[in-house]
Amino acid sequence: MVRPEIQALRAIAVATVVVFHYWPGLITGGYVGVDVFFAISGFLITGHLVREVERTAKVSLPGFWARRARRILPAALLVLLFCAVATYFWVPLNLWEQFFGEIRASTLYVENWNLAAQAVDYLGAENRPSPVQHYWSLSVEEQFYIVWPVLILIAMTLARRGSELLRRRSIAAMLVLLTVASFIYSVIATANDPAAAFFITPTRVWEFGAGGILALAATTSARPAFRAVVSWLGIGAILLASFAFTAGTPFPGAAALLPILGTVAVIWAGAPALRWAPLGWMRLRPVQWVGDNSYSIYLWHWPLLILAPFVLLDQLTTPIKLALLALTLILAALTKRFVEDPLRSGPLLAGKRPRRTFIAAAAASAVVLLASFAAVAELNNRQEQDRRATARLLASGERCLGAAARDPENQPCINPKLRLSVAPSPATARELVTPSDGTEANRSPLCQGGLEIIGLLELCSFGAPASRAERQVVSIGDSHARRWRPGLNVVALESNWRVTSIVRRGCPLSNYLNGSATEIRSCRQWQRQLAAWLNRNAAIDTLVIAQSAGTGRNPERFDARVRGYEQRLRRLPATIEEVIVLRDNPRVSANTLDCVEQAVEAGKAAGPACAIPRTAALKPDPLAVAAENLDQSNINVIDLTEFYCGPRVCLPVVGGVLIHSDRHHQTELWNRTLAPFMLRELERKKLLLR
Repeated sequence: MVRPEIQALRAIAVATVVVFHYWPGLITGGYVGVDVFFAISGFLITGHLVREVERTAKVSLPGFWARRARRILPAALLVLLFCAVATYFWVPLNLWEQFFGEIRASTLYVENWNLAAQAVDYLGAENRPSPVQHYWSLSVEEQFYIVWPVLILIAMTLARRGSELLRRRSIAAMLVLLTVASFIYSVIATANDPAAAFFITPTRVWEFGAGGILALAATTSARPAFRAVVSWLGIGAILLASFAFTAGTPFPGAAALLPILGTVAVIWAGAPALRWAPLGWMRLRPVQWVGDNSYSIYLWHWPLLILAPFVLLDQLTTPIKLALLALTLILAALTKRFVEDPLRSGPLLAGKRPRRTFIAAAAASAVVLLASFAAVAELNNRQEQDRRATARLLASGERCLGAAARDPENQPCINPKLRLSVAPSPATARELVTPSDGTEANRSPLCQGGLEIIGLLELCSFGAPASRAERQVVSIGDSHARRWRPGLNVVALESNWRVTSIVRRGCPLSNYLNGSATEIRSCRQWQRQLAAWLNRNAAIDTLVIAQSAGTGRNPERFDARVRGYEQRLRRLPATIEEVIVLRDNPRVSANTLDCVEQAVEAGKAAGPACAIPRTAALKPDPLAVAAENLDQSNINVIDLTEFYCGPRVCLPVVGGVLIHSDRHHQTELWNRTLAPFMLRELERKKLLLR
C-alpha cells in the first residue's frame, strides 16, 4: 500500500538535495534530504522484516537481499555505466584515476568509506567532485540492507523459544541499543573528525534506527487533529534544517536530530483526512510523481551537473541548470518505466529464485567494473608514455627549461622546442619525480634511510651526510613544505647542508590554529614534540619554513594568523641562528589542469592560454608578513613569485614545465627547476654561510 505521506517525504527529500546541489545558495542545508531517506528506509525495511518474522517466524536473508538488489541495483548500475562512458569520452585524463576509482567504489558500494579516506588524505582532499560522489549515501543504504536483517535474525534467534511478543521485544531492544550507541558515536565523531564522520556508516546507523523503532511502535490512536499538527511540525523541522543549516553546521551529530525527528513525526502522524492537514498537498499528482521517481531523480541529477561543464566546455548558467533539471526528470521517468519497474516486479527476476537475481546483479556489476578497469589500463599506458617523454626532455638538457625561462637575469630566454611541451602531464602531475640526468642530486634519493618516526613527528633527512655537513637545517611546514623537498635537496647538496624535513598537514608553526577540537589538540601536541626535538638537537642552526598561505578571504582571520606566526617565531630555541621563510606559491583555478590538457590537445601554448589573473592567484601570505613584521636580521623571506607570475597574470606552465599538481601544490619537477634560483637568492642574502 502506497502511503502518501511517505511519498511526499521522498519528494521533499529529493527536492532539497537537488536544489542544494544546483543552487546551494537557496537551500544551504539541503543535504539533510539524505537523512530523510535514511529514516524512511529504516521504517520501511524494519517493518517489512518484522512482519516477515511474525508471519513465518523466520527471516529469509537471500530473499530479502534479492528483493533489495532488484530495487536498487538496476538503475544504479545503469547510471554508473553512463558515468563511466561519459568520463571516457569527455573528462580530462588528469581526473580519470579519481573518477574511475570512485566508479569502482560505488559499484562495490563502499564509496562512503572511499570519500571518508579522501577527506583525511591531503592529496585526496584536493579531489574534484566526481559524477558518482552522491553514491556515498547509496553505499550506506546497501551496507544497512546487508547488516540490518542479520541483526534482526540474531535478536529473533536469541528469543526463539519465547512468544511472539518476546521476539518483538528482543528485536526492539537490539534496535534501541544500536540506535543509542550509534547516536553517541555520531556526536563524538562529528566533533572530532567531521569530514570523515559525514560519510562513514556508524555515524548514520541511528538515523535508520529511528525509523526502525517507529516501525516497532504500536499504531497510534491519537486524534486526527493532533496528528495533523504533528505532521505540520515534522515538515517544518525538515524545512528548518534545510534552510538554517549550512556547510559549517557540525553534521550529522546532534544536528541531524532535527530532520530525523521531523521525518519520524510525519510518518507517525500518517495521513489525517482533515481540510487543514498536510494531506491535501501531499496527494497532489506532481508531489506523488516526484516521490515515486525520487530514486531515479537522485541518481541522475548529480552526474548531469558534474559532467555538463566537460561536455559544454563552459560554466553552468541558470538556463543550463534548468535544462539539466528537465533532462533529469525525463531520464528519471524513463529509468523508472523501463528499468526499475520491469526488473523489480517483472517476470524476468521477480518470483524466481534469489540465485537468478544475484547472478544478474554480479554480471551487470562486472560490466561496470570491467569498463572502469579498461579505462584505467589505457590511462596507465598514456601515463607511462608521458613519463618517458618527461625523462627524454630532462635528459636532453634543453635550455630555458622550467623556471629558467623566467630568469630575470637571462631575458629573453625562449626555447621554441618547449613552447608546446608540458612536463609532467596533468595526468601524472601528482606523482613524485626523480629525473635521471646523472647528477649527484638524483643519485641521492630523498628520505635517506626512509622516514624516521618519533612520536607524532615524521622525519625525512636528505642532502649531505650528517658527518660532513657544514650546516644542520630543519625544514618545517605542511604539504607545501613537502613539495619543496626536491628543491631543498638540490640546495642542500650544493651548499653541503644536512636537511631534516618535518611536515604535518594543517598544523602550522603558529599559535593560531583552525579546525576541529581533535585536530587542534593533535596539532598542539605535535608543536610541543617539535619544540622538544629542536631543543634536544642543538646542532640544528637553521630553520626553513614553508606553509600554505590559505585563501586570504577573511581579513580578521588573516591578521590573527599573522600574530600567531609572530608569537611562534619569537619563541624559537636560541640555538636557531637563521630562519628562512619561503613565500607561498600562487594558486590556480579548479579547472586549470583541464585547461592545460585541452590546450595541449589543441596544439596551443598552455601557459598563456590558461593563465590566471595575478590578483586571483597570489594570496597574501601571513607567514611572510609575520617574518617581515618582526624585522630581525636572522629572519629572512625568500620570494620567488617572479618565476610564477608577471605583473598581471600567473602562469600554469613555464618553460615546458607544469607548475601545479592541483589547485595549490606545485609539482616536484617545477620545484627542482626552481632550486637554482632559490640558491641564488640565499647567496644574495648571504644566508648560505655566515
